[in-house]
Amino acid sequence: MRNRFTIPRRIVQIASFFLVNYLVFEIIWGIKLTYLEPIVKVLPFLQTPADPWSPGAGFLEYLFYQITQGVFPYLLFGLIILFSLFGGRVFCGWACPTGFIQELLNQLPSQTKMLSIKTDRTTKKVKYGILLLLAIIFVPLGLLHGTANGFDYAYSLGVFAQRPVSVFSLSDFIFAFCPQMIQEMVKEGGVTPLFVSALGAFQFFAFIVVIILSAYYNRFYCRVLCPYGAAIGYCSEFGFVHLARNPVRCPGRRECGMCERVCPIQIRIMDERWEGFTGGGECILCLKCKEECPHSAIYFRFG
Repeated sequence: MRNRFTIPRRIVQIASFFLVNYLVFEIIWGIKLTYLEPIVKVLPFLQTPADPWSPGAGFLEYLFYQITQGVFPYLLFGLIILFSLFGGRVFCGWACPTGFIQELLNQLPSQTKMLSIKTDRTTKKVKYGILLLLAIIFVPLGLLHGTANGFDYAYSLGVFAQRPVSVFSLSDFIFAFCPQMIQEMVKEGGVTPLFVSALGAFQFFAFIVVIILSAYYNRFYCRVLCPYGAAIGYCSEFGFVHLARNPVRCPGRRECGMCERVCPIQIRIMDERWEGFTGGGECILCLKCKEECPHSAIYFRFG
């Protein structure tokens, strides 16, 4: 049956979008949804302290914050590993509001484009570089915590020390940066506020390009820039829940290849092990390949 996974996934995505960003609807509709706060207070993976609509921050933001305080975040580190091992990147495929927005954007063009194999493999490494960069910047800050050098180092980082992930977060850009910037531009009656900060101006134009590319290349931000996807991807490659391909039923890429054509992450499924594929931790378990496979060759594998 067509859309047997797409329809329930859309329902979950819409519900997650409402839960994570419920204050947006308070502002639009003028209704009070504050009773939801105890439910969603720790729900968002993608929120940051920069987001005024978020009562907290995401796992990764808290993780780096604890590191900057000179404390190794054993609990958060363990939770990320456990979530990755037992759920893979299912949050990315089913609940992430940013991923949902990208999928909506991807419905606009007449035809979705695909990157070349070499370009796809190269660009997917960028998000791991971002995660490594964050570690290189903030681990020394944690080691120097409480010292004069540590104070000077934190001061030199400015606001970046308080919300490191927000600079690379499309969620923060859409739900925090843009609304704040629009309010300031309306108040000033021009685009001057956009150019007050060099970092802010660069972030604005860079994410506009990312949004445009996401309309033509499915999940472009998730594949290339998302540090959360990188953090979860390291472990999800070795997770206990993944998809597998039946080599007896599958006729191969030349005769079919439908699973690879519909994969939003552009995983080369035929090049993966048939016992279980993750695309190097890139699979978001959206189940599009399983849904569209005309030979019922894709199935769940546990263990």
